[in-house]
Amino acid sequence: MIAKIDYLLDRVTMYRLVLYVLIALIGVATVLAYFKFLPFSPLALLASTVVLVILCWATNTIFGYFFEVPTNIESATITALILTLIIDPAQTHASFQFLGWAAILAMASKYILALYKKHIFNPAAIAVVITSFVLGESASWWIGTTSMLPLVLIGGLLIARKLRQIDLVIVFSVTALLCDCVINLVQGKSALTEINQLLLLSPLFFFATVMLTEPLTAPPTRRLRQLYAVITGILFIPQLHIGSIYLTPELALVLGNVFSYLVSPKQRVVLRLSRKIKMGPGMLDFVFKPSQKLAFVPGQYMEFTLEHPHADSRGNRRYFTLASSPTENNVHVGVRFYEQGSSFKNAMQRMDGKTKIVAAQIAGDFTLPSDPKQKLVFIAGGIGITPFRSMLKYLLDTRQRRDIILLYANRYANEIAYKDILNSAHTQLGIKTFCTLTDATAVPRDWTGFVGRLNEQMILQTIPDYSERTYYISGPPDMVRAYEEVLKNMNIKNDQIKKDFFPRLV
Repeated sequence: MIAKIDYLLDRVTMYRLVLYVLIALIGVATVLAYFKFLPFSPLALLASTVVLVILCWATNTIFGYFFEVPTNIESATITALILTLIIDPAQTHASFQFLGWAAILAMASKYILALYKKHIFNPAAIAVVITSFVLGESASWWIGTTSMLPLVLIGGLLIARKLRQIDLVIVFSVTALLCDCVINLVQGKSALTEINQLLLLSPLFFFATVMLTEPLTAPPTRRLRQLYAVITGILFIPQLHIGSIYLTPELALVLGNVFSYLVSPKQRVVLRLSRKIKMGPGMLDFVFKPSQKLAFVPGQYMEFTLEHPHADSRGNRRYFTLASSPTENNVHVGVRFYEQGSSFKNAMQRMDGKTKIVAAQIAGDFTLPSDPKQKLVFIAGGIGITPFRSMLKYLLDTRQRRDIILLYANRYANEIAYKDILNSAHTQLGIKTFCTLTDATAVPRDWTGFVGRLNEQMILQTIPDYSERTYYISGPPDMVRAYEEVLKNMNIKNDQIKKDFFPRLV
């Protein structure tokens, strides 16, 4: 069952999944409101939804035009639906004005409250913080009700699993619950009653899974994200206050966003295509000239936005691991294309020197260990070689020798990518590469590598000290899980395995 869920999650973008979950929440809420389980009319909820979606889309389009930044209709719609779920549905002229200001402020914050072209705050959260202080109108967080909880949990956990941020949700929730218990014990209140309130009658889980996990305002690495979760979990407790100002969920998130911004890379760059290099059937290495030099760690990824007409359901954003090294002036991105590809991939294939693509949000923990003496094994499948190209090029340019063995699986011999870097890493650094072809019916006569999927025998044959090494696996999710299973059957511990999944969004 879990494997089936992962299979489906791998084939939908993060933004599209969040959008589906939010639409489902509003749909269920409409039904519950009709049967009087929620304290407002279904018509008011639907009217508020329409108003917020239209205003967010219009405001985002206007600001995007004046700031010359590609816009994303999914992102604007997600913000509108979040506002719908945390602000009481409008039923008066004044309440519709509140909705209007919330929508405008949310979209404006992405462009005005931004440094280095990177917005600092969660748009929905900062909007209701501003309206609270300036207009005296606050978010009710009506989504935090018992009747909505089952769907919030299901949808929220799907989002967290898709983003691989279950640990962030757990750390935040545990922190909030522990702080709530301590405060209530100090105040002499019933901890059990307050915990029940926090779990069943508060927006805890919606906040944790939908808003806290937003990639653009979360820190770039796992350790920093966990610290971010702890800080926000402490601030989430409603009993805490600064003078007469009591903390609210939106204020807790905004303060957490400040921490996140301080510890995160600030760059957002515009890339122009320099050249496209064919590496094999359906595989291109895109070489971009950035508007400014990027500072990142080999193996990290960025979010790429390519505005193009008639974007399909998979949207105009993708996450790609950087194939280039920080030592290079240009940015390399290795991409595989498939038949009946997405509108995004089709637009990439049509790119020329005039096309602009925006890259932001440098993040990722799939990086070289700090200890240069640590023995490593790189396992790559297909275009999953990209983070290893980044690492090997960095080691070549900095003349670092590390004990690394690369196992590289492809279906056909002509799909082996970045051969120049692999050869240089071998001759200059002594890094060994072993290739295997998974299609036994198409093996060249002069092939001297392995044939078949990576298995225990191949590892034993190529890596005598296999139990002493740390393994990095990169490729399609199914491949990563399969190779992880091979390693676990060889008694390789979890802390010796690092994984870099990427969705097969063709």
